[in-house]
Amino acid sequence: MLLTRLLIGLPMAAGFVAILLVDTLYLAPWFPLWLVAMLVAMGLAAREITSLFEQTSARPDGVVVFGGVLVVVLSNWGPHVSRALMDLDSRPGAAVEALAWPLWAFVAVVMTTFITQSARFEHPGGSMAMISGTVLAVAYVGLLGSFLVQIRWLESPYQGLVPLAALVATAKGADMGAYFAGRAAGRHKLWPRLSPNKTIEGAIGGLILAVIFALIVFALTRLLFQTSVLSWPAVIGFGVLVGGAAQLGDLMESMIKRDCERKDSSATLPGFGGVLDVLDSLLFAGPVAYGYWLIFGPA
Repeated sequence: MLLTRLLIGLPMAAGFVAILLVDTLYLAPWFPLWLVAMLVAMGLAAREITSLFEQTSARPDGVVVFGGVLVVVLSNWGPHVSRALMDLDSRPGAAVEALAWPLWAFVAVVMTTFITQSARFEHPGGSMAMISGTVLAVAYVGLLGSFLVQIRWLESPYQGLVPLAALVATAKGADMGAYFAGRAAGRHKLWPRLSPNKTIEGAIGGLILAVIFALIVFALTRLLFQTSVLSWPAVIGFGVLVGGAAQLGDLMESMIKRDCERKDSSATLPGFGGVLDVLDSLLFAGPVAYGYWLIFGPA
């Protein structure tokens, strides 16, 4: 299992770094490679969440979920592309205003879901469950996933490179720390009704490695860009909060899979499960990292 994770995980990490570097150095502020990566990842995750929900009474409309997630993700480029085309400078509050685009896209998906189901309505008893499942699926993958996209434009050296790298490194540090600490020293169950293999010792190990990874990212930022970006106490706080949110996101996806009686979201990525099993921690960590950066990041 560990060898398989390394064989799959290392090329994924290398590809992620390559996309960030090429987009940052040559394709800013459009970031087309990040757009393609997000559309592929979120599209696959949309298919997986639809498959999971089909095991419950909330049987979502797969076409609307897939299309809705892609529309919400794509809308995140709207404010930044329009500003670049009009040659407008960034201003205070722009990072918050940018979130209106995916929010409006999500509202359009909700309205479309109602209209679609009303056109198909024949007998009482199933429409509300389908609408609920569809809207929840789009919100979980598309709306939460929007913060992974929007963080790419936060104020920092090289247009969001640092906060995005810090988010991914910290969240995945939490995943790795929980995995290895749990295997090495796990004794006390953390939340057995949701995930019987996760332990308190693993959660502590995850927080520690999350903080370490955050410190490494920001130490490299100081070295390469000659700027502190965040103070050291703020970096530690980033590691704790984002690492904790990442582990919570992992647990929440475990609840979904447990309710759907599935071990993994799919078998797309050997050693990891599905794309959703890789994104789960980031979906919860993304909004926390975004909000934290708005409060403590560069003005």
